[in-house]
Amino acid sequence: MAALMYFISNTPLWHSILIFLVTSGSLLALIRIAPYRANRILVFLNPLLDPMGKGYQIKQALITVGSGGISGLGLGMSLQKFGFLPQSMSDTIFAIFAEETGFIGCLILIFLFLIFFWRGFKIGKSTQDKFSQLTALGISSWIVLQGFINIGAMIGILPLTGVPLPFISYGGSHLIVELIGIGILLNISKYKA
Repeated sequence: MAALMYFISNTPLWHSILIFLVTSGSLLALIRIAPYRANRILVFLNPLLDPMGKGYQIKQALITVGSGGISGLGLGMSLQKFGFLPQSMSDTIFAIFAEETGFIGCLILIFLFLIFFWRGFKIGKSTQDKFSQLTALGISSWIVLQGFINIGAMIGILPLTGVPLPFISYGGSHLIVELIGIGILLNISKYKA
């Protein structure tokens, strides 16, 4: 997220390249130091490597997403949330959402995230000062990127990270921070030029 903000603020390209190289090297070092990080990458590359152990959560998430079909089973009718899918109220809530609302519900949710980003982008572009522009773009990018990371992890195109789905996952602290971000975004829109 910080790299995205740095890139948006029109810094020299070589700064961005240098930050990318340093960050990539640091991430590789962190993966080598802690074995559980390497295991997450291995499970991401092959979820069936240990289907009853390390790959259990992603395997169950994929089953849950797939069992929703086109229109879903209906709100509150999920079967996977009753013991099959770990962290069903927080990290893997998108899989439950997909099972209950189906492909159509998932498209609507993604569309709502895109509308949120578009509105945040529009608020950022309508302000005069650079700080308000970057703040509006940063808040909207943060919430939408966090949502897409969670969705990507649940459908198997990103490794599991434990990032909550904005406005939907169970828990108070992330919801409070997201609502503070929305309040700041609304305040910026109030004082636009």
